[in-house]
Amino acid sequence: MLELARAGQKKAPEPSGAPQPGPEFKAAEALACKALLLADTYQTPPVPKTYEVWYSYAAGVPEEVAGKINAIIEKNGSLGTYDLDQIHLEYLALSERERKRQDALNFHLDREMDEIAKLVQAHIASSDSYSGSLKHTGASLSASATPAQVRSAIEILLSENAKMRSQTAKLGSALAESRAQVRKLRTSLERSREMEMRDPMTNLANRRYFELQLQREIGESRNNNAPMCLVLVDIDHFKIINDTYGHPVGDDVLRFFAGMLANNVKGRDLAARYGGEEFALILPATGPGEAQKLIRHIMNQLQTTNLVLSQGKTPIGKLTASYGIARLRDGDDSETLIARADTRLYEAKNAGRNRIASDT
Repeated sequence: MLELARAGQKKAPEPSGAPQPGPEFKAAEALACKALLLADTYQTPPVPKTYEVWYSYAAGVPEEVAGKINAIIEKNGSLGTYDLDQIHLEYLALSERERKRQDALNFHLDREMDEIAKLVQAHIASSDSYSGSLKHTGASLSASATPAQVRSAIEILLSENAKMRSQTAKLGSALAESRAQVRKLRTSLERSREMEMRDPMTNLANRRYFELQLQREIGESRNNNAPMCLVLVDIDHFKIINDTYGHPVGDDVLRFFAGMLANNVKGRDLAARYGGEEFALILPATGPGEAQKLIRHIMNQLQTTNLVLSQGKTPIGKLTASYGIARLRDGDDSETLIARADTRLYEAKNAGRNRIASDT
Protein backbone atom coordinates (compact mmCIF):
# COMPACT_ATOMS: atom_id res chain seq x y z
CA MET A 1 0.00 0.00 0.00
CA LEU A 2 1.28 3.47 -0.79
CA GLU A 3 2.18 5.79 2.04
CA LEU A 4 0.31 9.02 1.38
CA ALA A 5 1.40 11.02 4.44
CA ARG A 6 4.50 13.19 4.09
CA ALA A 7 7.56 12.31 6.15
CA GLY A 8 7.40 13.90 9.59
CA GLN A 9 3.74 14.83 9.18
CA LYS A 10 1.64 13.89 12.16
CA LYS A 11 -1.32 11.66 11.56
CA ALA A 12 -4.64 13.37 12.18
CA PRO A 13 -6.26 12.09 15.37
CA GLU A 14 -9.34 9.97 14.87
CA PRO A 15 -12.52 11.52 16.28
CA SER A 16 -13.66 9.89 19.47
CA GLY A 17 -16.54 7.50 19.01
CA ALA A 18 -16.07 7.43 15.22
CA PRO A 19 -18.08 4.63 13.57
CA GLN A 20 -16.16 1.70 12.14
CA PRO A 21 -15.99 1.71 8.35
CA GLY A 22 -18.45 -0.64 6.66
CA PRO A 23 -17.73 -3.15 3.91
CA GLU A 24 -18.59 -0.68 1.11
CA PHE A 25 -16.08 1.84 2.46
CA LYS A 26 -13.38 -0.82 2.82
CA ALA A 27 -14.00 -2.09 -0.73
CA ALA A 28 -13.76 1.44 -2.16
CA GLU A 29 -10.64 2.12 -0.11
CA ALA A 30 -9.02 -1.06 -1.42
CA LEU A 31 -9.80 -0.04 -5.02
CA ALA A 32 -8.42 3.45 -4.39
CA CYS A 33 -5.19 2.02 -3.00
CA LYS A 34 -4.90 -0.33 -5.97
CA ALA A 35 -5.46 2.58 -8.38
CA LEU A 36 -2.72 4.63 -6.70
CA LEU A 37 -0.35 1.66 -6.69
CA LEU A 38 -0.94 1.20 -10.45
CA ALA A 39 -0.27 4.90 -11.04
CA ASP A 40 2.97 4.57 -9.08
CA THR A 41 3.99 1.36 -10.89
CA TYR A 42 3.60 2.88 -14.35
CA GLN A 43 4.80 6.35 -13.26
CA THR A 44 1.61 8.11 -14.37
CA PRO A 45 0.88 11.06 -12.05
CA PRO A 46 -2.48 10.40 -10.30
CA VAL A 47 -4.23 13.55 -11.50
CA PRO A 48 -8.05 13.20 -11.61
CA LYS A 49 -8.30 11.79 -15.16
CA THR A 50 -5.46 9.32 -14.67
CA TYR A 51 -6.75 8.25 -11.27
CA GLU A 52 -10.26 7.73 -12.67
CA VAL A 53 -8.91 5.42 -15.39
CA TRP A 54 -6.85 3.38 -12.92
CA TYR A 55 -9.78 3.19 -10.51
CA SER A 56 -12.02 1.94 -13.34
CA TYR A 57 -9.33 -0.59 -14.25
CA ALA A 58 -9.11 -1.80 -10.65
CA ALA A 59 -12.91 -2.05 -10.40
CA GLY A 60 -13.27 -3.71 -13.81
CA VAL A 61 -16.03 -1.27 -14.82
CA PRO A 62 -16.45 -0.65 -17.69
CA GLU A 63 -14.87 -3.81 -19.02
CA GLU A 64 -13.53 -2.02 -22.12
CA VAL A 65 -11.11 0.01 -19.96
CA ALA A 66 -9.43 -3.10 -18.56
CA GLY A 67 -9.30 -4.71 -21.99
CA LYS A 68 -7.74 -1.64 -23.57
CA ILE A 69 -5.11 -1.20 -20.85
CA ASN A 70 -4.17 -4.88 -20.94
CA ALA A 71 -3.82 -4.75 -24.73
CA ILE A 72 -1.51 -1.70 -24.60
CA ILE A 73 0.65 -3.23 -21.87
CA GLU A 74 0.85 -6.54 -23.70
CA LYS A 75 1.82 -4.77 -26.93
CA ASN A 76 4.23 -2.11 -25.62
CA GLY A 77 5.27 -3.47 -22.22
CA SER A 78 4.05 -0.28 -20.55
CA LEU A 79 1.80 2.71 -21.05
CA GLY A 80 1.95 6.42 -20.36
CA THR A 81 -0.17 9.39 -19.42
CA TYR A 82 -1.13 10.00 -23.05
CA ASP A 83 -2.52 6.47 -23.34
CA LEU A 84 -4.58 6.98 -20.20
CA ASP A 85 -5.85 10.35 -21.46
CA GLN A 86 -7.04 8.67 -24.66
CA ILE A 87 -8.74 5.87 -22.71
CA HIS A 88 -10.43 8.44 -20.48
CA LEU A 89 -11.64 10.40 -23.51
CA GLU A 90 -12.91 7.28 -25.30
CA TYR A 91 -14.54 5.35 -22.47
CA LEU A 92 -15.16 7.65 -19.49
CA ALA A 93 -15.32 11.36 -20.28
CA LEU A 94 -17.65 11.18 -23.30
CA SER A 95 -20.03 8.66 -21.79
CA GLU A 96 -20.37 10.71 -18.58
CA ARG A 97 -20.92 13.92 -20.52
CA GLU A 98 -23.45 12.28 -22.83
CA ARG A 99 -25.20 10.59 -19.91
CA LYS A 100 -25.79 13.97 -18.24
CA ARG A 101 -26.99 15.41 -21.55
CA GLN A 102 -29.36 12.49 -22.05
CA ASP A 103 -30.68 12.85 -18.50
CA ALA A 104 -31.44 16.53 -19.17
CA LEU A 105 -33.14 15.72 -22.48
CA ASN A 106 -35.19 12.96 -20.88
CA PHE A 107 -36.25 15.37 -18.12
CA HIS A 108 -37.46 17.97 -20.62
CA LEU A 109 -39.15 15.27 -22.71
CA ASP A 110 -41.05 13.97 -19.68
CA ARG A 111 -42.10 17.51 -18.80
CA GLU A 112 -43.43 18.12 -22.32
CA MET A 113 -45.38 14.87 -22.22
CA ASP A 114 -46.87 15.92 -18.87
CA GLU A 115 -47.86 19.25 -20.41
CA ILE A 116 -49.59 17.46 -23.30
CA ALA A 117 -51.44 15.26 -20.82
CA LYS A 118 -52.63 18.36 -18.93
CA LEU A 119 -53.83 19.98 -22.16
CA VAL A 120 -55.80 16.88 -23.11
CA GLN A 121 -57.34 16.69 -19.63
CA ALA A 122 -58.33 20.37 -19.84
CA HIS A 123 -59.96 19.71 -23.22
CA ILE A 124 -61.87 16.76 -21.79
CA ALA A 125 -63.09 18.95 -18.92
CA SER A 126 -64.19 21.65 -21.39
CA SER A 127 -66.01 19.06 -23.48
CA ASP A 128 -67.81 17.76 -20.40
CA SER A 129 -68.80 21.31 -19.46
CA TYR A 130 -70.06 21.97 -23.00
CA SER A 131 -72.07 18.75 -23.01
CA GLY A 132 -73.56 19.72 -19.65
CA SER A 133 -74.59 23.10 -20.97
CA LEU A 134 -76.26 21.52 -24.00
CA LYS A 135 -78.10 19.04 -21.80
CA HIS A 136 -79.22 21.70 -19.33
CA THR A 137 -80.37 24.08 -22.09
CA GLY A 138 -82.24 21.30 -23.88
CA ALA A 139 -83.96 20.27 -20.68
CA SER A 140 -85.12 23.84 -20.02
CA LEU A 141 -87.03 23.93 -23.28
CA SER A 142 -90.47 22.41 -23.43
CA ALA A 143 -92.87 21.89 -26.32
CA SER A 144 -94.73 25.01 -25.23
CA ALA A 145 -91.63 27.24 -25.08
CA THR A 146 -92.21 30.80 -26.23
CA PRO A 147 -90.19 32.35 -29.09
CA ALA A 148 -88.35 34.48 -26.53
CA GLN A 149 -87.32 31.34 -24.59
CA VAL A 150 -86.17 29.65 -27.80
CA ARG A 151 -84.11 32.73 -28.76
CA SER A 152 -82.54 32.80 -25.31
CA ALA A 153 -81.67 29.09 -25.55
CA ILE A 154 -80.15 29.59 -29.00
CA GLU A 155 -78.07 32.53 -27.74
CA ILE A 156 -76.78 30.39 -24.87
CA LEU A 157 -75.90 27.55 -27.26
CA LEU A 158 -74.16 29.92 -29.68
CA SER A 159 -72.17 31.46 -26.82
CA GLU A 160 -71.15 28.04 -25.47
CA ASN A 161 -70.25 26.88 -28.97
CA ALA A 162 -68.08 29.95 -29.58
CA LYS A 163 -66.36 29.38 -26.26
CA MET A 164 -65.75 25.73 -27.09
CA ARG A 165 -64.37 26.60 -30.53
CA SER A 166 -62.01 29.15 -28.98
CA GLN A 167 -60.78 26.64 -26.40
CA THR A 168 -60.36 23.98 -29.10
CA ALA A 169 -58.31 26.36 -31.24
CA LYS A 170 -56.08 27.24 -28.28
CA LEU A 171 -55.70 23.55 -27.47
CA GLY A 172 -54.79 22.74 -31.07
CA SER A 173 -52.15 25.48 -31.10
CA ALA A 174 -50.70 24.37 -27.75
CA LEU A 175 -50.64 20.72 -28.81
CA ALA A 176 -48.93 21.59 -32.10
CA GLU A 177 -46.29 23.56 -30.20
CA SER A 178 -45.79 20.74 -27.69
CA ARG A 179 -45.56 18.12 -30.45
CA ALA A 180 -42.91 20.21 -32.21
CA GLN A 181 -40.96 20.50 -28.97
CA VAL A 182 -41.24 16.74 -28.38
CA ARG A 183 -39.95 16.04 -31.90
CA LYS A 184 -37.05 18.42 -31.30
CA LEU A 185 -36.19 16.78 -27.97
CA ARG A 186 -36.42 13.29 -29.44
CA THR A 187 -34.14 14.29 -32.31
CA SER A 188 -31.62 15.73 -29.84
CA LEU A 189 -31.85 12.58 -27.73
CA GLU A 190 -31.25 10.37 -30.75
CA ARG A 191 -28.25 12.46 -31.75
CA SER A 192 -26.94 12.30 -28.20
CA ARG A 193 -27.25 8.52 -28.17
CA GLU A 194 -25.57 8.37 -31.56
CA MET A 195 -22.68 10.53 -30.31
CA GLU A 196 -22.24 8.15 -27.38
CA MET A 197 -21.54 5.43 -29.96
CA ARG A 198 -18.96 7.49 -31.87
CA ASP A 199 -15.25 7.91 -31.29
CA PRO A 200 -14.80 11.61 -30.50
CA MET A 201 -11.44 11.92 -32.29
CA THR A 202 -12.15 10.16 -35.60
CA ASN A 203 -15.97 10.34 -35.69
CA LEU A 204 -16.05 6.65 -36.58
CA ALA A 205 -18.09 4.16 -34.59
CA ASN A 206 -16.44 3.46 -31.25
CA ARG A 207 -15.60 0.03 -29.91
CA ARG A 208 -18.83 -0.28 -27.96
CA TYR A 209 -20.94 0.23 -31.07
CA PHE A 210 -18.62 -1.98 -33.11
CA GLU A 211 -19.16 -4.89 -30.73
CA LEU A 212 -22.94 -4.45 -30.76
CA GLN A 213 -23.06 -4.18 -34.54
CA LEU A 214 -20.76 -7.18 -35.00
CA GLN A 215 -23.15 -9.36 -33.02
CA ARG A 216 -26.11 -8.08 -35.07
CA GLU A 217 -24.37 -8.69 -38.40
CA ILE A 218 -23.29 -12.19 -37.40
CA GLY A 219 -26.94 -12.95 -36.62
CA GLU A 220 -28.07 -11.45 -39.94
CA SER A 221 -25.49 -13.47 -41.87
CA ARG A 222 -26.60 -16.64 -40.13
CA ASN A 223 -30.29 -15.95 -40.84
CA ASN A 224 -29.67 -15.13 -44.50
CA ASN A 225 -26.96 -17.75 -45.05
CA ALA A 226 -24.78 -14.92 -46.40
CA PRO A 227 -21.01 -14.42 -46.28
CA MET A 228 -19.41 -11.85 -44.03
CA CYS A 229 -15.88 -10.65 -43.31
CA LEU A 230 -14.21 -8.78 -40.47
CA VAL A 231 -11.06 -6.76 -41.11
CA LEU A 232 -8.73 -5.54 -38.37
CA VAL A 233 -6.34 -2.78 -39.40
CA ASP A 234 -3.23 -1.44 -37.67
CA ILE A 235 -1.30 1.64 -38.84
CA ASP A 236 2.34 0.65 -39.31
CA HIS A 237 5.00 2.27 -37.10
CA PHE A 238 2.49 4.72 -35.62
CA LYS A 239 4.56 5.11 -32.45
CA ILE A 240 7.41 6.53 -34.56
CA ILE A 241 5.03 9.21 -35.90
CA ASN A 242 3.99 10.15 -32.36
CA ASP A 243 7.56 10.18 -31.05
CA THR A 244 8.94 12.10 -34.03
CA TYR A 245 6.24 14.70 -34.69
CA GLY A 246 4.24 14.71 -31.46
CA HIS A 247 0.81 13.45 -30.46
CA PRO A 248 -1.19 16.27 -32.15
CA VAL A 249 0.27 15.22 -35.50
CA GLY A 250 -0.42 11.60 -34.60
CA ASP A 251 -4.04 12.51 -33.92
CA ASP A 252 -4.28 14.20 -37.34
CA VAL A 253 -2.90 11.05 -38.96
CA LEU A 254 -5.53 8.97 -37.17
CA ARG A 255 -8.28 11.31 -38.38
CA PHE A 256 -6.92 11.21 -41.95
CA PHE A 257 -6.79 7.42 -42.01
CA ALA A 258 -10.24 7.13 -40.40
CA GLY A 259 -11.67 9.42 -43.08
CA MET A 260 -10.16 7.24 -45.79
CA LEU A 261 -11.73 4.12 -44.29
CA ALA A 262 -15.10 5.86 -43.94
CA ASN A 263 -15.01 6.95 -47.59
CA ASN A 264 -14.45 3.38 -48.75
CA VAL A 265 -17.33 1.68 -46.96
CA LYS A 266 -20.92 1.68 -48.12
CA GLY A 267 -24.34 0.31 -47.31
CA ARG A 268 -24.30 -1.80 -44.16
CA ASP A 269 -20.48 -1.80 -44.00
CA LEU A 270 -19.14 -0.31 -40.78
CA ALA A 271 -15.81 1.39 -40.11
CA ALA A 272 -14.90 1.65 -36.43
CA ARG A 273 -12.00 2.70 -34.27
CA TYR A 274 -11.02 -0.43 -32.41
CA GLY A 275 -8.58 1.37 -30.14
CA GLY A 276 -5.39 3.44 -30.42
CA GLU A 277 -4.11 3.10 -34.00
CA GLU A 278 -6.25 0.02 -34.65
CA PHE A 279 -9.41 0.08 -36.73
CA ALA A 280 -12.02 -2.46 -37.78
CA LEU A 281 -14.24 -2.96 -40.81
CA ILE A 282 -17.40 -5.07 -40.67
CA LEU A 283 -18.25 -6.17 -44.20
CA PRO A 284 -21.65 -7.92 -44.43
CA ALA A 285 -22.50 -9.91 -47.57
CA THR A 286 -18.80 -9.90 -48.46
CA GLY A 287 -16.44 -12.82 -49.06
CA PRO A 288 -12.64 -12.81 -48.57
CA GLY A 289 -11.98 -12.07 -52.24
CA GLU A 290 -14.19 -8.98 -52.24
CA ALA A 291 -12.71 -7.88 -48.90
CA GLN A 292 -9.17 -8.17 -50.29
CA LYS A 293 -10.20 -6.13 -53.33
CA LEU A 294 -11.49 -3.35 -51.06
CA ILE A 295 -8.33 -3.38 -48.93
CA ARG A 296 -6.08 -3.25 -51.98
CA HIS A 297 -8.02 -0.20 -53.16
CA ILE A 298 -7.37 1.48 -49.78
CA MET A 299 -3.68 0.51 -49.94
CA ASN A 300 -3.40 2.05 -53.41
CA GLN A 301 -4.96 5.28 -52.14
CA LEU A 302 -2.41 5.41 -49.31
CA GLN A 303 0.41 4.68 -51.75
CA THR A 304 -0.42 7.77 -53.78
CA THR A 305 -0.70 10.04 -50.74
CA ASN A 306 2.23 11.94 -49.24
CA LEU A 307 1.58 13.40 -45.80
CA VAL A 308 3.24 16.70 -44.90
CA LEU A 309 3.01 18.97 -41.88
CA SER A 310 0.75 21.96 -42.49
CA GLN A 311 3.37 24.32 -41.05
CA GLY A 312 6.80 24.15 -42.64
CA LYS A 313 5.63 21.55 -45.18
CA THR A 314 7.85 18.95 -43.53
CA PRO A 315 7.13 15.59 -45.18
CA ILE A 316 5.96 12.78 -42.92
CA GLY A 317 6.24 10.30 -45.75
CA LYS A 318 4.11 7.39 -46.85
CA LEU A 319 1.53 6.04 -44.47
CA THR A 320 1.02 2.27 -44.55
CA ALA A 321 -1.10 -0.19 -42.60
CA SER A 322 -1.42 -3.93 -42.09
CA TYR A 323 -4.69 -5.79 -42.54
CA GLY A 324 -6.08 -9.05 -41.17
CA ILE A 325 -9.20 -10.49 -42.82
CA ALA A 326 -11.34 -13.20 -41.22
CA ARG A 327 -14.44 -14.67 -42.82
CA LEU A 328 -17.40 -15.83 -40.75
CA ARG A 329 -17.32 -19.60 -40.29
CA ASP A 330 -19.80 -22.07 -38.88
CA GLY A 331 -19.63 -21.94 -35.11
CA ASP A 332 -18.07 -18.48 -35.01
CA ASP A 333 -19.20 -15.88 -32.50
CA SER A 334 -17.90 -12.32 -32.20
CA GLU A 335 -14.99 -13.38 -29.97
CA THR A 336 -13.68 -16.13 -32.24
CA LEU A 337 -14.10 -13.97 -35.34
CA ILE A 338 -12.17 -11.09 -33.73
CA ALA A 339 -9.49 -13.47 -32.49
CA ARG A 340 -8.95 -14.92 -35.95
CA ALA A 341 -8.86 -11.48 -37.60
CA ASP A 342 -6.32 -10.44 -34.96
CA THR A 343 -4.23 -13.53 -35.78
CA ARG A 344 -4.31 -12.64 -39.47
CA LEU A 345 -3.31 -9.07 -38.62
CA TYR A 346 -0.24 -10.24 -36.74
CA GLU A 347 0.63 -12.52 -39.64
CA ALA A 348 0.60 -9.47 -41.92
CA LYS A 349 2.75 -7.44 -39.52
CA ASN A 350 5.22 -10.29 -38.97
CA ALA A 351 5.53 -10.73 -42.74
CA GLY A 352 6.87 -7.19 -43.10
CA ARG A 353 3.83 -4.88 -42.65
CA ASN A 354 1.92 -3.03 -45.39
CA ARG A 355 0.37 -6.39 -46.24
CA ILE A 356 -2.87 -8.34 -46.16
CA ALA A 357 -3.26 -11.67 -44.42
CA SER A 358 -6.61 -13.32 -45.08
CA ASP A 359 -8.72 -16.39 -44.51
CA THR A 360 -9.18 -18.23 -47.78
